[in-house]
Amino acid sequence: SALMGVGGLPLTISYLTLNTDLPHHLVQGTAVCSAAPAVLVSAFSRLGAIPIGTAVAVAIGASIGSSLGAQAALMLPESQLRVLYMVALAAFGGSSSIRAVANMRALLAARRKIGK
Repeated sequence: SALMGVGGLPLTISYLTLNTDLPHHLVQGTAVCSAAPAVLVSAFSRLGAIPIGTAVAVAIGASIGSSLGAQAALMLPESQLRVLYMVALAAFGGSSSIRAVANMRALLAARRKIGK
């Protein structure tokens, strides 16, 4: 998943939700903690390709957002947290899928145009 720049958190959270008896709050925390080492290794391996100023700004925003998000998640009942996770996963995954299909169509159209 690091090859594509996409983390494995959705897979890890889904796996833990389906295969353990952990409450969803603990599932999220466990998944985030398990991903931290891989995120650091992936980031360090790309140091030459990362605009440091942008990375710092994004890291600050992500730190603030993740802190606020974690606090909000702890206030929600588990059932609402699960529903919110599923909605977000469907929305972001669906949006990415639509863009991927559009990009593939554009690529195929460009190849056909070159081939003519």
